[in-house]
Order: sequence, then C-alpha cells, then structure tokens
Amino acid sequence: MIVEIRLKGRAGTAGLVVCALVVCGVLARQILFNFIVFSLSDSRSPVSAGALETATSYFPASARLNARLAEAEISDPSHNLALALSEIERAIRLSPNDYKLRVVLASVKESQRDIAGAESAMRDAASHAPSNMEVRWRLANLLLRAGRVRDSLTEFRTAVSGNQALIPVTLDLVWNVTGGDVSSLEAVLPATAQARMQLAGLLLKRGRTAEAAEIFGRIDPDVCRSTPASSDFVNGMVNSGELGLARALWVKMVSVSPVSREVSDSSLVWNGGFESDPIPGLAQFDWNLGESNYATLRIDSSAAHLGSRSLRLDFAGRDTTTLDGEIKQRVVLSPGRHYKLNYYVKTRDLVTTDGPRLALGWSGNPAWGPAGEAIPAGTADWRKMELDFAAPTLGAGSKDRIAVTVKVIRIPRFSYDEPMRGTIWLDDLTIVEAGQG
Repeated sequence: MIVEIRLKGRAGTAGLVVCALVVCGVLARQILFNFIVFSLSDSRSPVSAGALETATSYFPASARLNARLAEAEISDPSHNLALALSEIERAIRLSPNDYKLRVVLASVKESQRDIAGAESAMRDAASHAPSNMEVRWRLANLLLRAGRVRDSLTEFRTAVSGNQALIPVTLDLVWNVTGGDVSSLEAVLPATAQARMQLAGLLLKRGRTAEAAEIFGRIDPDVCRSTPASSDFVNGMVNSGELGLARALWVKMVSVSPVSREVSDSSLVWNGGFESDPIPGLAQFDWNLGESNYATLRIDSSAAHLGSRSLRLDFAGRDTTTLDGEIKQRVVLSPGRHYKLNYYVKTRDLVTTDGPRLALGWSGNPAWGPAGEAIPAGTADWRKMELDFAAPTLGAGSKDRIAVTVKVIRIPRFSYDEPMRGTIWLDDLTIVEAGQG
C-alpha cells in the first residue's frame, strides 16, 4: 500500500513543516531527557545531591533520578533522610515493579534506624525478584547487622543455595560474627559436597584442623576423588603437621573397595602389592614412579609374589647405575617406635657389583637413612627380605606422627663402576610395628 500526501498551496506546506518541527522537538527533548537521566542516574558517575535535586525538579517523572537522589542523600555526611524517603517512595510509585527501588528504600529505612521497615522493604524486593539471590543475601546481611543472627542464617542459606559463588564471603561474614561457630557455619550452607569442602578448607586455613578433618570426612569419597580441591585439602593437612589425619582421610578417599581399606589398615605401606593404579592428583601417600636414565620402571602383570602384579625394574646396562628416589612412597609413623619393613624380591640375570636396596629417608634429618641389604646378583625366585629400624624421635611439643619416605636406592661407592644389567621384581611391601609380624 502506498500513501501519497499531496500538498496544495503554501498553507499545506507550512503545516507540514510545523508538524515536522514539533516531532523533531519532541524527539530532541526525549533524547535530551534520556541523556540527562542516564548520565545522572549512573552510579559510577560522581554527582552531588544538589545537582540531582535540581535535575529531579526538571524531570520529576524519572524513577531512576529519584532513586539516585535518595542514594546520594544516604551517603552524604549531611544527609536529608526525609528527602531521601520521599524521593524513593515517589520512584516506587512511578515504577512499582522495579525491585531495585525497594532495596534503596530498605537502605533509607535502615539509615533512619527503622529496622522493621527496612526488613519489610527488603522482603518486598525479594518477592518482586524471587530468583535474585543477591537480594536475599542483602536481606541476610540486614538481619545480621540488626543482631538477629539466627534469622540471618536462614536467609544466607537460601542465598548461597541459589548462588554458590556467595559461599566464601558468606562464611567469612558468619565466622567474624559468631567467632567461628561451626554449627552456625554449617547452617548457612546447602547440603552439597562442594559447600562442605569449602567449609573444611576455611577451618583448615584458620587452624581448626580436627574440625576441618571431621567435616571433610563426611563428604562422599566418590565426590572427593573427582574434585581437585581434595588434593589441596590433603596437602594442607600435611603442611599443618596433621599427618595421621591426612593419611586417614586420604585412605578413605582412594579406597575404592572395603578390601583395599582393610589391607591399608594391616600395613603402613599403601598398595604394597602394586595391585591398583594411583588416582591422578591423589598421590600423597601412594607410590610415585619417576623417570630414570638407568632403568625402566613399570608395573608388571606377568609376575607376582601374591596377587596379580608387581613392580619391575629393567636395567639398561649404563655405567655407574644410580637410583635415589625414582621409586618412593611417603608413610606415616610414630616417632621412636620400632618397625619392620618386609618385602619380596625376584631377580633374573642380574649383573651388578652392588645391588639396589630398600631404604628410608626423613627430611627432618637427612643423615637418618636406614637401608636394607643389597639385592644380590643372579637369578632367583621370590625371596623375603627385611629391614628392622626405629623411627626418628621428635622433640617435645611435636606432632605425634612423622612422614618417612620408603624408596629404592643404589648409590655407587665410586665415581665409576661396572654397568648394571638384568631385571628385578619387587612385591608385597609392608611396614608393621616390631612384634606384630
């Protein structure tokens, strides 16, 4: 459809020009209005309360300007709270569905020490924006500032359940107000593993290791195994000196069956039969196999003393063969106690002037390092070897557990010795207290 407007005479043309000017004037006024309102109502722009008051007198129908003036009056040292209240109430009348205006009203009411009015305004805001967790979080903060801690915990829980990014700051707030009361901290959290893990991490960071371990221990081990934060938590427990708790939590995580947990309870060496593979990221108390220039290290499924696997070392025949920690595991012992390290060895065509040994090391005293007998050259079926030792003794006031490293070493006596060739298998390593086996 085509609409044609035919103007007759000067009067018609003049009328059209007048109409165009009127339309342009209205549009220009609207553009100017939008520009002024946008500029003055932007919270990022520093604007004085006086400038805003002048602007609202020219544009009294702008809810945004009225709300901005109310906010400015609250923050002004010589604030006029009566003006702030009237402006925000006008803004709400102009834009009744904007929940943000009710948040500002709550701030005005709180500044007037009208806590009941502030709570009512904030709950009204929450009803207008039920999915906005920041509003519920601000309501919780309002109740917390009012001293209604128990009521605030309920609102905090609602907020963080809807937005778990709020958990860290919420835990910090509740910690500061309650003095680290664990029951209050748990009350604000949703019943998720991630939330409990964050609480455990906070307790560990604040030095409350026993409570941190108790919280962490209630998390589903399957979830822990798949969460990178679990490794950080175990490392934190180790660094805090809580080795016994750290290993107990670690064993619970990596034990994929009751049998593996029973085996770990009977020996202080984990996976001494090499029957299971390490879980990525959770090798704190498991075997760590590194690279060696002198031997190939691998798990062998074709030979075993018991079970179905063993550790195999194929020596490359390079001069002056050296091993020093390429095969190692951290174990947790009681200081001063007597222990026995038992292990089984098999050899094939082993050529060496001085075979590798099972040894122990302790970072607290590098000179402490008991070592077993050298594995003899030749070919032999499985044989049992033993090493009796006493764990290092710590000074008074130390933790009741120490970390000792079980490792395979071969330290040449001279700067050069004959190349080492052949194969060694290791299996069924255990550490038990002397007198237990």
